[in-house]
Amino acid sequence: MYKSADYRRTGKTASSWGALLAASCLMALAAGTPAWAEPDSAGELNAAVSPVPAVNLRAIQANAAPVPLPPLPTDVPEAVSPDPAGLVGLYPTQAAELGIGHLRPKDLSSLQDSNWPNSPLLNANWLRGVALPLYAQPGGEPWGWFVNGWLMVDQNPPLAVGRDATFTMLHTYYGLYTFPVMEIRQDGWFRIQYTPLGSAWAHVSHLNAGTTELALETWEERFLAAGSIEFRSHGVSQALMPQPGGVSTLQALIGPNSLIQPLEFEGDWVRVRVTQPVDACSPLPGADTKEGWVRWRSRDLNSLVWFPPEGC
Repeated sequence: MYKSADYRRTGKTASSWGALLAASCLMALAAGTPAWAEPDSAGELNAAVSPVPAVNLRAIQANAAPVPLPPLPTDVPEAVSPDPAGLVGLYPTQAAELGIGHLRPKDLSSLQDSNWPNSPLLNANWLRGVALPLYAQPGGEPWGWFVNGWLMVDQNPPLAVGRDATFTMLHTYYGLYTFPVMEIRQDGWFRIQYTPLGSAWAHVSHLNAGTTELALETWEERFLAAGSIEFRSHGVSQALMPQPGGVSTLQALIGPNSLIQPLEFEGDWVRVRVTQPVDACSPLPGADTKEGWVRWRSRDLNSLVWFPPEGC
């Protein structure tokens, strides 16, 4: 493992875009637009939907065979803090593809007290302690690394995250930016999105290779912990159903000025407690609360909801 100071030795700096452009050709994002009422499509409101089982990250990490850790690149630059000005996608648009979850530091305790502005994890500073090999495909040869806040690709000059090039991250915790995870396989390989067009594979057995140990978190877990969600199609009323699956009669419509609290997930559906109308998170006079089910994920498994990372 690269948890000693060995991987912080001084090397060359970078201003080249070539490595990033080459890496960005790996994967392009597909856009999708939810429709009114039932977010996936109006015709699916009364159609049975086969549920997709939730991703069991703990089981995957426990059962995946470890992948040998490749040797670290030579001449790794000193650790550098990513520049937030060069990070895009922090607040996802309606069309953005979010995948199944995100890659974040495992220990977030330094962000959870009054001294959080001085946390070593703040924004994307946690990348200073990361050492994660990247692959073009599962089981292939490594083509690059995230290390010390840099993207290092083959023999190309290293790129400082957010400084030498634009990178894609999401604002997922108070004071924290993370990489979206687009998919994960049962053998422990997962794909992260790191630029608007670039993605790469990594393996769960390498999450603790740096001084900052990493963790994968599904959106279901994140939404439950956040305590509230909102539909990404802003200003559109959504269908609240008495049962998951979209085969029952419409129970109510969820208006834009609502507090939606997730209670449990079942495949593409989430049971919620809805209070409306509200001002921010405070019920207005005469507000009503109902519980029911809404579809939170589209047929192509993209999340139809998001959450306020800094709370109400």
